[in-house]
Parts: sequence; C-alpha cells; structure tokens
Amino acid sequence: MSDVFGSERNGADCLGKDTKRRLFVNSAMTDRRVRRTRALLGSALLALIQEKGYDRITVQDILDRADVGRSTFYAHFRDKDELLLSGFEDIRVALAAERTAAESGTARKVDLLRPLLAVFRHVEAHRELWGPLTQKGGADLIIRVLRESVAELVREHFRVQFSEENGNQLQLEAAMQFEAGACMGLLIWWLDNDIPLSAEEVHSIFRRISTQGVRRFLAAA
Repeated sequence: MSDVFGSERNGADCLGKDTKRRLFVNSAMTDRRVRRTRALLGSALLALIQEKGYDRITVQDILDRADVGRSTFYAHFRDKDELLLSGFEDIRVALAAERTAAESGTARKVDLLRPLLAVFRHVEAHRELWGPLTQKGGADLIIRVLRESVAELVREHFRVQFSEENGNQLQLEAAMQFEAGACMGLLIWWLDNDIPLSAEEVHSIFRRISTQGVRRFLAAA
C-alpha cells in the first residue's frame, strides 16, 4: 500500500525504508520545535501582560523576553494579536465540538443552555490570563472573538432546541443575541470582580436567570 512518501514500487523514484524513517524523524523534530517555539512566545506574552498590560507590549518586547529572532516570530505569527488569539485555540475547538453536536441533533437531549458551560470552564481554566487582560488591555480583541464563537454556539443550540419556532427567525435571532450578550456580561462581571464562584456555579446562575425567560419569550412569539 502506498503512503505519504510514495510507493516502493515506483522504481527510481521510490524512497528506501531508511530515507522514509529519516524523513519521519525530521518531521517529528520539526513539529516539536514549532510547538516549543510557539509555547515560548506564548509564555513570554503572558508574562508581559501580567507585568505591563497587553496594550503597551510590542513585538520587540516579546522577542527580547522569549530570546528569539524577529524572522522566527513572523514565521509563526503575523502580529501580537495573532499570538494572543493562538492561546485561545482550545476554546474554539471546544465550541466547535458543541456546535457539531447541535448541528447533528444530539444536542436535543441536552438541557437548555447547557453547552455554554464549556465557555465558563475555559475562562476559569485560563483565569491567570483573562484577569490581566480585562484589567490591562487586550480584552476587547478576545471578547469580540469569543462572543462571535458563543453566538454561533447559541444559534445552533437554539436551532435544535426551538425547531418549532424556526418559522419566526427574527424572534429566534433576538433571543440568541440576548443570551450571547448575557453570557459575556456575566463572564466579565465574574472576572472583573474576582467573584469566588466556580465555573459550574456561575453557569448555573446564568441558566437560572435565562432559561424561563427565553422559553416564555419564544413560546409567546
């Protein structure tokens, strides 16, 4: 069976087993170097955010802290915004998985607004980054991206949960926008005031406030 390196049946163009093994090892080493470099840059950015705030950080500051060259930085990231956003890839993956569940219909058995627990858990797990961002700049970029992801998740979740109301798209969209905004507002309140509640507790408050109002609104629409 042929593989990504080509079939050994290709005559003069074939790659021997030793060559294939060297290519595989070299590729693995390159992947490790990429991950190590990206992690180094991310750690440097996080330390600088905690020290001086995101808005005051320059790319040169990051290079000096990480001890990497400018060409290395730009081989991985366009600017400091892209570096910052790369640190939130896990929440995009988590929300994409929740959206996939909603799109497949499996979310029909999930309690209303239950999928948003992933958002609260993510913020709790990265509180050492979220806190300085909300206090020292940089939060606007992350909040905008996160809100877009939350809005898409809520939209797909509502599409499944309220399929019978899908005829009134304006009402459904209004409810979705309200819930996405409420979610973000509660998250920022939780962070800005260092509220001593867990992700599960804050999410539970969010659901208790929101669930009945949304159901009644859409039922009456």
